[in-house]
Amino acid sequence: DFDFQALFHTYYRVEGGNATQKQVCNVQGLSGYRVYDQITKENYILQDGATIHIDREVDRIITPTNTSSSSASTASPLKLILQTGYETTIEASASIDGVHVPVSVVVWNPFIEKSKGMIDFDNQEYHDMICVEPGILTNVPSLKSGQKATFQQVISTVY
Repeated sequence: DFDFQALFHTYYRVEGGNATQKQVCNVQGLSGYRVYDQITKENYILQDGATIHIDREVDRIITPTNTSSSSASTASPLKLILQTGYETTIEASASIDGVHVPVSVVVWNPFIEKSKGMIDFDNQEYHDMICVEPGILTNVPSLKSGQKATFQQVISTVY
């Protein structure tokens, strides 16, 4: 058996260096998902209409629940809207031997202090990006010999 997790580690450029402007840069469409904030160690459920935005260091794992549109029981594909000055739709789905598995998403931005300590990241670059990473993170069955895992992401942007 092979235990695994997988993420599409995608950085998105935010138009005009506005990553910290909630009206310009935010993640939508995850109502009912469970959030684990890796910085504050808080757990909560995203309410209807809630957005994720960059107002401090952000490192959140967002996973489907039984009340979200991508519950573990139905394992519907992930679909969210990312605003970065442009509207981007991110869709992701995963399966093991044709059986759908839930897709989570990680949202990350290092913000001020962490970006200063990163050698491959300019001190002010946090203004210019948001990382949105669909992933197979929870309730992932072990991959058995001869089985195939499939994970796909479709990114659509309207300019």
